Amino acid sequence: MTRWLLMGLLATTAPSPEWTDGKFSAAGLTGYGIGFDSPNAYGIGFGGRGGYTFPDYTFPVQVYVGVSFLYYLGNSQSVPLIGSSSRVRTWTLMAEFGNDLVVGPVEVRPFLGLGIGVFGGGVGAVSSSTAYFGLTPGAVATYSFNGPLSTGPFVGVDIHITWLPSTDAFIATDLSLLATGGYRF
Repeated sequence: MTRWLLMGLLATTAPSPEWTDGKFSAAGLTGYGIGFDSPNAYGIGFGGRGGYTFPDYTFPVQVYVGVSFLYYLGNSQSVPLIGSSSRVRTWTLMAEFGNDLVVGPVEVRPFLGLGIGVFGGGVGAVSSSTAYFGLTPGAVATYSFNGPLSTGPFVGVDIHITWLPSTDAFIATDLSLLATGGYRF
């Protein structure tokens, strides 16, 4: 009888399955950026993201802080008059700040990225690049194979807007839709 009481007591005092520890995560990103300029300076893109979600007892919400890098292949166009091609491309390096939310079996993280975006292009052997302040509001939704906010592999989607504002206009603005997959440890 004592054995059954002890087992019952241990079962009721076991730690809750809710996530309370901070977690590191690393993920790859690949997809397409639809540029709102002509020619599209984004196109096919790939990169990575890594960060840390603070324990739920540190802040009233699950705060995420991380970094992301994305490289977009851009676009090339033939310039027949000079027998060469023109090309444009973009890459971004952002510090990201967000909030991890659980919606059923899916984790959703609205985020804001702040950093630099480099818009470059060229014709023939001549090229130039300019770095701009970058702003990327967006969200990532992931499904973790071991349950929401748990250690282990995950897959998902990332959608965000990239703004590279200059002094006179928004340069290289886009809407990116990316697939993501990684590991939380």
